[in-house]
Amino acid sequence: MGQPRDQNVHSHLRKSARTTARERVAAQRKAQRRAEMRRRILAPVAAIAAVLAVVATLVAVKLTSPQAVASESPAPATVTSRVTSVPDRLLTGVGADQAVTPLLTVRRPGRPLTIGGKTAVVFVSEESCPFCAAERWPLAVALSHFGIWSNLGTTHSAVNDVYPHTATLSFRSARFTSPHLTLRTTELADSAGHPLQPQTTLDTQLIDTYDVPPFVNTAAQSGAVPFLDIGNRYILAGAQYNPQVLAGLTPVQIADQLDKPSSPVAKAIDGAASTIIAAIDQVLHDQAPTSGGASFALPQR
Repeated sequence: MGQPRDQNVHSHLRKSARTTARERVAAQRKAQRRAEMRRRILAPVAAIAAVLAVVATLVAVKLTSPQAVASESPAPATVTSRVTSVPDRLLTGVGADQAVTPLLTVRRPGRPLTIGGKTAVVFVSEESCPFCAAERWPLAVALSHFGIWSNLGTTHSAVNDVYPHTATLSFRSARFTSPHLTLRTTELADSAGHPLQPQTTLDTQLIDTYDVPPFVNTAAQSGAVPFLDIGNRYILAGAQYNPQVLAGLTPVQIADQLDKPSSPVAKAIDGAASTIIAAIDQVLHDQAPTSGGASFALPQR
């Protein structure tokens, strides 16, 4: 009689074991389904979170990276005052030093370059260029005898070029008003060589015509800056004097020497300014070119 009971017990235990096993499998499958559902739900969330993380990183980099800033600052009042008030008698007294390069006179130039019914003066340069740095000083001095400057800036040439860190003026934000002249300036690059102002169509036209031989020594120098055009009558491709004369000087120190005719700075800057003034005078009054500058016929194109 004991044997059937044992069999029943064993049968019950087997059934219990099978039931427990099925329950475990069912529970595992249920847990797997829940996990799969969680994965399906969390996968898009994770993807969105990853995208947001990338965006946040880019924003953080943008906010923490150095921002581009203008390379020039407003010129001190003393600099603007001295640059724009060099008297005629001093310029006449200094004259053009032998080291000052004369402007080139264009023979048979055709119609004069005018903008708004006034003689146009076009100056193309780069703030990083030490020769441009040198030429801005006499150009600012000369033009102040024909109009009024406002918002002149100060900057310096590149630190990794020849004549590094040459102090100079900036025309990027400057304004020049005159009853006689229209000034157009373009600063192609800042003091670090980064692009600043785009070259205009007029710049390109004049440079392609006049910033070539015989107005520059060789074809390899074509297109170089600084470039100055006064009414298509006078051309300057390069600086009128060696930037070395400004080495180590601040804008204030340079401006302070402009009324001291015996100083090398005044001889260079004021001497160069006097040649620009003479050229502008001749264009405005339609006078015959002086014998002081070289003359070239405009190349036929």
